[in-house]
Amino acid sequence: MGTTVREFVEFWLENSVHADEQFGPRRGRADIQELADRLIRFGAGQGYTKQQIEAEIGDVYEYIRASIDRQNTDEAVRRKEEPE
Repeated sequence: MGTTVREFVEFWLENSVHADEQFGPRRGRADIQELADRLIRFGAGQGYTKQQIEAEIGDVYEYIRASIDRQNTDEAVRRKEEPE
């Protein structure tokens, strides 16, 4: 059995999208759009259309933005919990 669209997206996000640098600015719209475009291009190479991806996860841009925001929150919590 092959990989599902969601499995593909989650794998791509895990390997391609990481928390923003804690001491730098939050990524802007252009940066997120570039990631969304890359996901769509890579998905096409794996046989997934933009429509299939968006049917599974909704708007690609918003999904990536939410993923980065979650990672930023997780990283901030992790840093607070680190012993000094």
